[in-house]
Amino acid sequence: MTHLSPLQVKQFAVSALSEDKAAAAAVHCAECQSCHQQFVEELKWQRGGAPFTFTLEPEFWFRHDHVDFELLVEIADKTLDEETEEIINIHLKTCETCREDVRSFLAYRDDTARETDLSYSRPEFQTTHDVAAAPWWQRLQSRPAYAVAAIVLLAVAVLIGVISLDRRSDTFEANKHANPRNDESPGTSPTPDVVSSPSTGDGSAKVATLKDAGGEVTIERNGRVTGLDEVSENSRQHIARAALSEQIEPADVLQRLSSDEGGLRGNDNGGQGFRLLYPERRVVTEVRPVFRWESLPGVSSYQVYVLDANGKQVVQSEELPPTQTRWKAPTPLRRGQVFTWLVTAVVDGKKIVSPPASLPEMKFAVLSTAEAQELSQLRKSNSHLALGVFYAKAGLLNEAEGEFQSLIKLNPNAELPKKLLQSVRSIRKGN
Repeated sequence: MTHLSPLQVKQFAVSALSEDKAAAAAVHCAECQSCHQQFVEELKWQRGGAPFTFTLEPEFWFRHDHVDFELLVEIADKTLDEETEEIINIHLKTCETCREDVRSFLAYRDDTARETDLSYSRPEFQTTHDVAAAPWWQRLQSRPAYAVAAIVLLAVAVLIGVISLDRRSDTFEANKHANPRNDESPGTSPTPDVVSSPSTGDGSAKVATLKDAGGEVTIERNGRVTGLDEVSENSRQHIARAALSEQIEPADVLQRLSSDEGGLRGNDNGGQGFRLLYPERRVVTEVRPVFRWESLPGVSSYQVYVLDANGKQVVQSEELPPTQTRWKAPTPLRRGQVFTWLVTAVVDGKKIVSPPASLPEMKFAVLSTAEAQELSQLRKSNSHLALGVFYAKAGLLNEAEGEFQSLIKLNPNAELPKKLLQSVRSIRKGN
């Protein structure tokens, strides 16, 4: 049995693990007494003397799953899958902002359809109540995502229950020792000053206070972030998780961009090769990136090809002169998608392809629409911390490194920026 590391226990306690890893950690803690105890102690430290509030109601667990623009479009077009629609309906029961966004967007689409004389049918989308007839826990078997969430929630519920019992026991023992004759004198009220929580148990204790480009930022042990009022609540939560765990969770998109064998591009051409320089297995923010590659001696022309994740050609360049080693896509690429690109060079009438068939494909991803909108807002905050965490979360490792390096210059003696920078560099080495 592989036990959880101290870092994994800390990440689990602050919800900094991915869904799959969190589910595995919850199941393991439920079965392993040693890891269970470590988690209990970590959660006690994180929460301090603050009381626990816990519920298995889905409205609580989906309260942060806000509706972005792409989901609004899918709602209007009635293209949501059943599970996603159910989760959105649950979220809308508690989120007035998203309810208003859905209402306004559907009204806008209705108005647009009328103005252009199009026949548009407003989808019957629930926004306030009656999400489903049957209780949510009775539908776990047909909802894999709910099943995973249930495993996590039930395991955490057990752990929190144990902690609560431990605390009641501790309080009882404290009262007992402070008033040893209490059991002999049932009619006597206990002395009011016998029990007090240690000051170190305060959930608002500071984890870090950092100088940032826009002012001072403070992260507290309970996850509260101050000094970034113009940053969204969702972004502040990611910042708190990164600060509490002192680590950046690798972006899922980086796994999709990692090296794998291409295999379907024909045989290798003999002779000299050349490298593709940018974009090189990374996320880009621009929808019309500028592709760059090394020059090749003796070449008569180049040609660039961009393919989607299914291998279908999206765009290609004209034949480019031998002096040109960069080319900008003439049309926008779709956001949130992974692409592959290659360049052919003609030398002495023969085509040389880079990368050759024996090497992995050259992939890149374009930042999603929701992330591009979030980035636009974060840039206004002028916060190296907020931008660094966002870039790392989105898979923009170069940009994340730059922001954390700037943060280190402002806080040369602080450990948190250094650990976040080290985390990003570890992610880079692993990809």
